[in-house]
Amino acid sequence: MRRHLTSLAKNIQRTGGADENPPAGVCIGVHTPATGTVLAAAGWAERPTETAPGERLDSSALFDLASVSKIAATTALAMRLTTAGLLDLDAPVHRHLTGFRGGDKDLVTAADLLAHRSGLIAWWPLYCATTDREQALDLAEGLPLGHRRGERRVYSDVGFQLLGRLVERLTNSSIAEAFKTWVAAPLGLTRTGYGPVDPARAAACADGDQIERAMVADGIPYPVPFTPADFTGWRTTTVRGRAADGNAHHALGGAAGHAGLFAPLEELLLLGAALARDEEFVPATVRARFTAAASPDEPSQGLGFRRFELPTPHGPVPMIGHEGFTGTHLSAATDRPLVVAMAATRLHGATGARADLLSVADLAHDTRRGIVQALELKAALPAPSRSAGFGTTPQAQESP
Repeated sequence: MRRHLTSLAKNIQRTGGADENPPAGVCIGVHTPATGTVLAAAGWAERPTETAPGERLDSSALFDLASVSKIAATTALAMRLTTAGLLDLDAPVHRHLTGFRGGDKDLVTAADLLAHRSGLIAWWPLYCATTDREQALDLAEGLPLGHRRGERRVYSDVGFQLLGRLVERLTNSSIAEAFKTWVAAPLGLTRTGYGPVDPARAAACADGDQIERAMVADGIPYPVPFTPADFTGWRTTTVRGRAADGNAHHALGGAAGHAGLFAPLEELLLLGAALARDEEFVPATVRARFTAAASPDEPSQGLGFRRFELPTPHGPVPMIGHEGFTGTHLSAATDRPLVVAMAATRLHGATGARADLLSVADLAHDTRRGIVQALELKAALPAPSRSAGFGTTPQAQESP
């Protein structure tokens, strides 16, 4: 099985057309009862340069999960706090986020934030206004809604930044400490947590802030009233062991509800399995609420999780998961013990043009398809243990 996955990782690492940058390194992993945890890696943890030999990628490396943090940390915490009776998914969040008030904001719930149906805008460069964490979160609370609550789904980093602050208020701790206490410790995850982490243990995740700098400069895809001159801390060298996401790193101290978590794929697979199937970690009644479609008009969105079906020769497999802008992916079947993870360092060695980047959705699709083929060859694709069909198809999703 490992040989098949190594070949798959090498093929994915060579992905890319004439105008696209292949990922510097690729690590993929799968967990099933028949195979156990199988990992494979190809490419570079840090690319070679004219003055340095580079460093080969190892499957034990820590990866900047980017928006996979939204499910691996924030959604996981929301599930655990709901189970403990500390979080009411349907209560207005302004009870705890006192700066989040006025108009439709008074009606927004944690479920709305998790489903990206709060009305909040997608992205805002908080660091252009302040690099003080509490002031940045105050600013996020005060941002106006872009449309009416519940009107439609708009994928929002801001919403998950506020969910991170809500977790902190409910647990009376930082989100990093809350993750350790409520998620990592119960699952025995010793290497998964918020950064910064030792660069020597991590894969490079970006070559600076050039993509976000360009977003601020040209207002694409999100218009903002700032210029690059409004921030003086732009990074211009390889980012390793620190969050690639600008708001997480520059404004929120490396730990936020939308990004900042680091993990090795081995532990990420364990976390994915717990979210999808561990009844002691999350009871079935709570899991059902989070993994169900949040709205009839957007069946591919649950509370935090994206929902889709994985094609196999034996029929579609219902999955929950998420992707991250750095090139990460985690998904788990809801009807059988199958978990898939990927970390492709697509921002390391890129030219800086957003259009030149390989789609995370395409990388994840190729990973899942290759893993299914490998499992079929080994007759190791798990059979369903319960019915949980979704009837949805994979949809592209990237962090702003």
